[in-house]
Amino acid sequence: MRIQTFPEIPIRISPEAKVLPANTLRFYFYFPRPAEAHFDRAQLCLLNEDEQVVRDPFLVLSQELWSADGRRLTVLMEPGRIKRGLGPDPAHDPALVVGRTYSLAVTALGQTAHHTFCVSDPVLEAVDETHWRLVAPTVGSLDPVVVHFDRVMDAALCEDEIGVLTVSGDIVQTSVSLAPDGTTAQIIPSHPWSALEHHLVVSERLEDVCGNRLGEALDHDLSTGGRPRAGTISFTCHGLEGRDTPPNSSTTPVYPDETPA
Repeated sequence: MRIQTFPEIPIRISPEAKVLPANTLRFYFYFPRPAEAHFDRAQLCLLNEDEQVVRDPFLVLSQELWSADGRRLTVLMEPGRIKRGLGPDPAHDPALVVGRTYSLAVTALGQTAHHTFCVSDPVLEAVDETHWRLVAPTVGSLDPVVVHFDRVMDAALCEDEIGVLTVSGDIVQTSVSLAPDGTTAQIIPSHPWSALEHHLVVSERLEDVCGNRLGEALDHDLSTGGRPRAGTISFTCHGLEGRDTPPNSSTTPVYPDETPA
């Protein structure tokens, strides 16, 4: 009897965007099965466009940051090579230089995965949901709420820190999927949308790929920096007759200390 075999799911690297800011804070590595016992930090490297290994780009921790199931590894970039104003020490030279191309490579479980990306200017401003564009779904449908961000967001945190509430505060069961370029999210409902007003809610833990949060930039002057905050955007689903019309653009950001309109 022939036993049918299937190819193993490949290792996935996030963020998947082809263009990333110079101050990108972290990368995630998703393995097809628990990999903690099989991972060797020496098999993780960052190569520049000349295929030379970038020296010490990652933060070295006493213990690796694995998910509870051992299938996701979080790797932080060395903060001293991201933050501004740390002096002329070569150890503080940027790991990612604007305009250059890099390839992140990891080998584990008999696989090697690569992610090649170009580097854009650093993103140094706090996240601000008033700069997002929300496209509301149709009443009675399973269409997603679509959110267009003004920057590349952290996919793992988008999945965990974005949700939907009804106007009465009930949780709407949804899942969040971030597009590969990191700038568009779909919030997919488990049940058809009602005609009630809804609130898209994001926690103070939501970050872009540079570690900036709502109300607080990661790399900020301590004397002027804000504090992380939660945020809300109100939206109302369209009637069926609105399927072929442009989406309602009058979405309203609501701050935590305000009463939703």
